Amino acid sequence: MPSIYEGPKEVALKDLQLDSENVRFKHLGTHLTESQIEEWLYDEEDVRALMKQILRDKGILQPLYVKQKNGKYVVKEGNRRTTALRRISKEILLGKEKGFEKHHFEIVPVMVLKGTDREIDIFLGSIHVSGPKAWAAANKAGHIFDLVEKHGESFQSIAEDLAMTKKTVMNYYHAFKATQTYGKRHPEDKNYLHKYSFFAELYSSKILTSWVSEDPSRLDYFIDLIASKKFTLTYKDVRTFAKIIATPNPKSSQALAILDAEDGNIEKAYAFLTESQRNLKVGPWKDLESILQNLKQLPFEEFLAAIEDRSKQKIVEEVANFAGEMQERIKEELDRRGVTPI
Repeated sequence: MPSIYEGPKEVALKDLQLDSENVRFKHLGTHLTESQIEEWLYDEEDVRALMKQILRDKGILQPLYVKQKNGKYVVKEGNRRTTALRRISKEILLGKEKGFEKHHFEIVPVMVLKGTDREIDIFLGSIHVSGPKAWAAANKAGHIFDLVEKHGESFQSIAEDLAMTKKTVMNYYHAFKATQTYGKRHPEDKNYLHKYSFFAELYSSKILTSWVSEDPSRLDYFIDLIASKKFTLTYKDVRTFAKIIATPNPKSSQALAILDAEDGNIEKAYAFLTESQRNLKVGPWKDLESILQNLKQLPFEEFLAAIEDRSKQKIVEEVANFAGEMQERIKEELDRRGVTPI
């Protein structure tokens, strides 16, 4: 495949434009001005530390990757460095930074991208998604989401192009899509992309992925849990939530009811669950739990042996009758006390 870029060449810093479609800040909107993008990068992406490095190196060590547009160059890779160079140049002109000629940083080495938008996005993915200059997980997911939604790429083709597994690509895509859904439903959360980690953990859990696939409305419930601050941590709380979902009813439903209460949260819900489980590990309940688990592990073929053995049939009957009798007596006692069965 021929190279999709040429260079390096030198261009003026004033001719560089920050990329409003960059995954780092595209969630902020499509009508950001250059100064708004620059301000966001400076505040959110630790450009101050990068400025110190550039000053120490007396320039950038690797060229930016840019795409020519209307006589200017849109920075496709290197928006942080471009912002740092602009800030440094301003400080030199204002006399705040000494030891450099005033135009020292105003000529920048670049590689000019010549491929299609799809080819460029695949190339950027090879650098920042699966390559050596990895973006944060949410940014990787956003890039994969764009490859699917903007370019119509399949999960398999992305996996092959970026040397990833198809499952990993799918997890990134679905987690980012869910994050976008959360952001649209809760516009008051201006930094909603930070919630990505909740959804990343959701789709990396087999238990929760299956839970959502069985009933897609459960994703709405999960989004509501995040919005109502039922989780205080990220991946740890989602893993705790998965344990609740994996617990058989009625304990799972009871724990979820505690979680859903106005003053409920994941800690209270899980505390109820662990306390219930602890009560089964003492006294005769420990023995009954052990017997139950042993019965569940017996293959059905073992019970078929009772067909020709009356003594074995009698054991099965007595176990069933005893359990039924105890269940009936408990129900009668609940009725006598006026308590609703849980």
